Amino acid sequence: LLAQNSRHLYGAAVLGLDKYLEQREKMQHQFADAKDKFFQRISQYFNTDNPAMVFTEDLKHVAYLCEDKDSDIELVVKMMKRFNQQNKELRFGTFVFGPVALRLFYHLKKPDVVLQLLKDQELDGFFDQFSSYQIAMDLLFKEQRYQDVLDIFNSMQQKQLYGTKYPRECVVLALGACYKLNTRESYDYALKLIQDARTVGALVLRKGLAFAAMLAVNHNEPKVAMELLALSAQLNYITIRNIRMMALSDLDRVDDVFLTLRSIIHQDVPVQSRVEQQVCQETVDKVDECLARLGDKEKTHIFEQMKRALRENNHISKQSLDELLCQPLLTRPTPRDRDVDRTAGSGVGGTYTSGYRMPLKGSSGVRYPVRHRQGLGDIDD
Repeated sequence: LLAQNSRHLYGAAVLGLDKYLEQREKMQHQFADAKDKFFQRISQYFNTDNPAMVFTEDLKHVAYLCEDKDSDIELVVKMMKRFNQQNKELRFGTFVFGPVALRLFYHLKKPDVVLQLLKDQELDGFFDQFSSYQIAMDLLFKEQRYQDVLDIFNSMQQKQLYGTKYPRECVVLALGACYKLNTRESYDYALKLIQDARTVGALVLRKGLAFAAMLAVNHNEPKVAMELLALSAQLNYITIRNIRMMALSDLDRVDDVFLTLRSIIHQDVPVQSRVEQQVCQETVDKVDECLARLGDKEKTHIFEQMKRALRENNHISKQSLDELLCQPLLTRPTPRDRDVDRTAGSGVGGTYTSGYRMPLKGSSGVRYPVRHRQGLGDIDD
């Protein structure tokens, strides 16, 4: 199965884009025709040898009013750099602008600007939040810049923000990029990432495991795919179940595939739940290949009957497995919907088990422990 479709992995609500766009609309309505004069006034601050201090409110306004114009973007970047510099000097708690700025450039579809900003030394510490990297990586994924996704992930890992190298959502995006690249190098990278994360007790989410398992199937490693799938607590999830049947087919374990198919055909489930009981066409094709290889006429006949039953009961998915794998998460999962690692011993990421963040030494000095893990909702004002 080759990755064909390109899409983002996280919906607007998860990335905070919906709230950003709401606020942007309010701000544009509030300023109306005064926007150009406001930008001209702010621009004058940078025309002197000693630029004036950039106030939080002004940067907020510009971040919500900026349009897809070089002059607007240049002004935002200048303000961000000045704001970051003065924060180093002042050393007091301020509004976290990294995610807001990246939502702006996500909205404007500016992956090159995002890459440039994340590498800019003048903005060191400005984007030191998991949510900033999640937004940036999702934009790059959406733009099919998969190697850039991995490069940004690697640079984030070097920073070891909040005492971990393995923030869950960023790991999913990195594994998704590996799946899309579909090279032997990306396969090796994905395996090492999962192994390293699990070594320190970090949880790899089901979506990430599915990407890696499908990549293993693509590279003729069905045994590895089976081991990866066994790490997920959600074995009945549609992607997990289909990849498992594909891997079993590659291993010529057609009887095990038949067991799963019979459970789907004979299980009486409500219509609204039937999507979880669907079989992808790629899975059907894999089983056909397996049976052709085995040359077992009796089992081939049994499978023909199964295929008929699957079609008659609406169990064949209209979506490809690639589409299902890359379906964006539209809402933040509730705690009960989160994956549970079936084998990891000590809590998530080790450093999270106490509920404290590790101190972070960034451009604004040490960021002290907080009583909860930072989420995307924590950075909205």
